[in-house]
Amino acid sequence: MNTQILLKPSAKLGNFSWTVLIEETEGKYQAIVLGVPDCNAQGNTREEAITNISSILGDRLAKAELISLEIQQQKADVPGLTVLMEQETEGNYQALVLGLSDCKAQGNTREEALANISSILGDRLAKAELISLEIKPPKPDNPWMKLAGKYKDDPQFEAMQADIEASRREQYAEMEEYYRKLDAEEAVK
Repeated sequence: MNTQILLKPSAKLGNFSWTVLIEETEGKYQAIVLGVPDCNAQGNTREEAITNISSILGDRLAKAELISLEIQQQKADVPGLTVLMEQETEGNYQALVLGLSDCKAQGNTREEALANISSILGDRLAKAELISLEIKPPKPDNPWMKLAGKYKDDPQFEAMQADIEASRREQYAEMEEYYRKLDAEEAVK
């Protein structure tokens, strides 16, 4: 299979979204940008970790460029890949395919680095397949569900419910009487 890679016009992708993994360990929070090597931060709170990682990622992207690679001969529902292009030193560029930290190339110019990464990626994809996988995070258990059915076999449960209902009716009647008195006093004034 001959894989072709097309470069979309390069630009700073302002609305590009990043996936960040937040982990809590011993009261501290670690934020990791998935697919971007060496892009992580810590914080004492979840919000602080997110603020810190946002700053780190923003600083890194301010000096870099994101390039979208479209891969031909792949299924239509499979996403393209994004390359992080960073100028390391004057005349030396590094291209890194996000999510594939071992798929990187260098070049003396931006165009040479792109050509090199396209070649490496093309060779790799000739023997591989990209699959888009949706992972749904587990839903947290509702804490009230632990109590569901707790009294189902209790012979006094129905009597307890009747007592609660009678108590509520009594409280509602008292509140209604109290508000009637307030309204009557207000009308006299």
